[in-house]
Amino acid sequence: MLKNKFSSLSGGGKAILFRHTNEPQWNLMDKLLLKYFTDSLSDEEKAILFQELESNPSLREEFIKWQNVTTLSDVTIKKSDSQWVSGKIDELENIVQKRKINRLFISLAKYAAVAILVSCVWFVGNLYIGKHKEIAQEFTMIEVPKGQTVYITLPDETKVWLSSRSKLKFSNQFNKSERIIELDGEGFFSVSKNTDMPFIVDTKTYDIKVTGTQFNVFAYSESSHFETDLVEGSVSVYNNGLPEDKAIRLQPNEGVSFDGEKLIKSRSTFVSTHLIDGIYSFENMPFRDLQKRLELWYNIRFNIEKEEILAYKFSGKFNKSDDIERILNAIKETGKFNFRIEEDATIDIY
Repeated sequence: MLKNKFSSLSGGGKAILFRHTNEPQWNLMDKLLLKYFTDSLSDEEKAILFQELESNPSLREEFIKWQNVTTLSDVTIKKSDSQWVSGKIDELENIVQKRKINRLFISLAKYAAVAILVSCVWFVGNLYIGKHKEIAQEFTMIEVPKGQTVYITLPDETKVWLSSRSKLKFSNQFNKSERIIELDGEGFFSVSKNTDMPFIVDTKTYDIKVTGTQFNVFAYSESSHFETDLVEGSVSVYNNGLPEDKAIRLQPNEGVSFDGEKLIKSRSTFVSTHLIDGIYSFENMPFRDLQKRLELWYNIRFNIEKEEILAYKFSGKFNKSDDIERILNAIKETGKFNFRIEEDATIDIY
């Protein structure tokens, strides 16, 4: 049964996403979501909201829409207008409480209008973990919860899709004096063209420099692996401790990866629509490589009891929003291994 619901290892289909349809639960989430974005959420309520975000794709979608509105409203804050804004938020809360809805915040447009009309209010958000008020004037940090893919639009109209447990950071000078972002994780970028101001992705080992193009970057600080794939345009990849004239330049459908010693250029097999849709696909991938990615995305650790399992190769696809047990159950059907989940969340593979 599971194999039919989940994308099988021989390909085809997507994993099923579950959706809450219980109206009282949606009404509770309405209130918690509003309180989250108005800084009035208690620790207990925050725990309830985050637990629901883990298991509810529709709620995550609405959460992301709200976050994009609040994080990227390009205005600044003035204390003198806080009372006016507070009144508008109260009005919105009354609207939400009076309306009978079975999905979240159709009134998103009203909230966006508040952010736009108040020319002196800047809601600086942080996905999942709250808001960094003490540093709001210095940079914006966006963090993605495990199992999610998040879409944002930067102030220069660059579009970014971030994978699970990724972090993206940019300063308030972005698109003013520079276009530099810091990435710890995986992201697909569709960069707005500006030949006078190159777009630079700064990672822990390598930098990527472009003026306008589409490319993917895999660069988690927890992993020694680095990889970038070019879809269109051109990019330069260089060690952030060396001059740019030592850069490797990529053409469309080319990729480069770090093998622990040097950068290796190769033909790219990256499919941009998969990341955008929150799908991870792999073809003839050794389990040692698949294991590393699953550990990063789900913040888990594997204990491999049979060394030969690491060399087994697998092909397939799954939704990154699926839980790890469901993914491993699907892979287990190949008959290559079994698994058990320990109390400390370590997963034994045998």
